[in-house]
Amino acid sequence: RRHADPRAVARRRERVAAELGRRHAAWEKAALDQASASTIGFAWASRCIGEVLDEATVVVNEYPLDRRFAALTQPGGYLASPHSGGLGFGLGAALGVKLARPEATVIATVGDGAYFFGEPLSCLFVQRAHTLPILTVIFNNEQWEAVKFGALTVHAAGVAKTRGRFPLSELRPSPRFEEMARTVDGYGERVESPGELPAALKRGLAAVREGRPAILNVLCQRAV
Repeated sequence: RRHADPRAVARRRERVAAELGRRHAAWEKAALDQASASTIGFAWASRCIGEVLDEATVVVNEYPLDRRFAALTQPGGYLASPHSGGLGFGLGAALGVKLARPEATVIATVGDGAYFFGEPLSCLFVQRAHTLPILTVIFNNEQWEAVKFGALTVHAAGVAKTRGRFPLSELRPSPRFEEMARTVDGYGERVESPGELPAALKRGLAAVREGRPAILNVLCQRAV
């Protein structure tokens, strides 16, 4: 029976640790670079959400949250769209988590396109009627980004690329999703600049912990 060479194992562990450190440093830099941009970037938004997580919080993510920038270490603290699902998973799943774990603080992270598919008014009604308040963070980039990228992949030099417009993927003019919270006496806020987001998240979470549904409409882009 052959045993691993302890020196080789140590060298490999050191090499992997160094590479992991480099990656974490690069991710941190990418997020912090977006903190001073004029538009909110997905990396910065994800990092800000990561900063407000605790052991009692569950994140239900449909599409936008980038886990490189949000440390999720609590078992059962993160759920994401299954391969069997499609757009519209996030809001209903977040309600299910809150129903199963009423003591938890639940954050649903969704894109604006996914929010449309999630029957948001129905979900808001259920939150109020059954005392299931959640914080919904909408990564609003005013498009179905996957459709846009699909068009570019198949038709890299097509008409949509040439004109700079992508039919059936643009979601403009964007609704003021935050105003929907008022229909259930909830809390809604529109967030447009990176510096506003940390405090807005705290206000949204405070509302949820008071028993009120909350919506943050975060105007953002993947790369800024």
